[in-house]
Amino acid sequence: MSKTQIAPYTIQQWLFDEAAGRFDIDLGESGIQHHHIEDLHISTNYDLNYCQDRGHLQLRQSVAEMYGVTCEQVAITNGSQEGLYLFYQSLLQKGDHVITFTPGWQQSWEVPRFLGAEVTRIPLKVEDGYRIDWQQVRDCVRSNSRLLILTYPNNPTGTALSHEDRQAVDELIQQKGMFVLNDEEYLTDYSSSFCHISGRTAVVSGLSKIYGFPGLRLGWIISDKDTIDAVVNMKRYTSVCNSSLCEYLAVQVLQRRQEFVDRYFRIQQDGLVYLQDWMASVDCMEMVPPQGTPFAYIRLQSPMSSMEFCRGLLEQERVLIMPAEVFEDQMALRLSFGRHTDLLARGLKKVGKFING
Repeated sequence: MSKTQIAPYTIQQWLFDEAAGRFDIDLGESGIQHHHIEDLHISTNYDLNYCQDRGHLQLRQSVAEMYGVTCEQVAITNGSQEGLYLFYQSLLQKGDHVITFTPGWQQSWEVPRFLGAEVTRIPLKVEDGYRIDWQQVRDCVRSNSRLLILTYPNNPTGTALSHEDRQAVDELIQQKGMFVLNDEEYLTDYSSSFCHISGRTAVVSGLSKIYGFPGLRLGWIISDKDTIDAVVNMKRYTSVCNSSLCEYLAVQVLQRRQEFVDRYFRIQQDGLVYLQDWMASVDCMEMVPPQGTPFAYIRLQSPMSSMEFCRGLLEQERVLIMPAEVFEDQMALRLSFGRHTDLLARGLKKVGKFING
């Protein structure tokens, strides 16, 4: 019997195989404009020993305080993506049923499928504003349904969940006994985190998107103690622990959390105003209003596919944006506006030049 093969990771193929080294302006990466090492402080005599597999205690305490949970509920991971992978490995068994959504993050269906789970992908429709139809979700629930996977605020659509949506999630947990996982990379108010919903929940986030430190590869997962213990045990079989230097720098970032969050809001808000003004001059695109994300999902009206559009833009203008195909969708683009205005202006000018041919 042959081993199940995991599908190629299309978003990484686009970024690291096809587009790498071919762009001068990055409007594709979905976080805020990144920082540099000069924005932090490194001791010339820092101890480079192994760190704790759960993460440095001071760092876990900082995360726990932000969310209002205990340290036992927190594990530090190599980016939120490792947290997600370790969670799937720890929770899912062959034959479990998983529900997730498209357009979305390929990891949320490919990794569970690779682990032997049955996966239902529910398409979010543009005509519904990419909102979840909870009756459709309930209709998909089976006796073996184990996990519902969410990404909110949503990547790539930029949409958020309403109070009614959260009530529907709570009902699924209480009535159906499902575990709910939410990727909260774009959440800034941790008091509204899904970790505060009663029942079986897990959330991940990190320093990449809001804080602007993707190169530190520093994330976290929050859940109940037994789930975190299982995640940490799985981590011992994979990366063992994180970089002690990156954790040391992460402590500094969270000590200055409000400063970085304020910067995020400033750049995000300025960029959105600029993008909205630019969109008013473009006929072939329609923007889905972003709700708290530094990127927008833009519907494309063009004779070419969104992948062809992004390839042509990359080739002719050396600008990177994300095609809908990497999110299992069509005729849409994810364009990041969380950039310094001068960089955003230059990038959008080149996009306009490509459109006008």
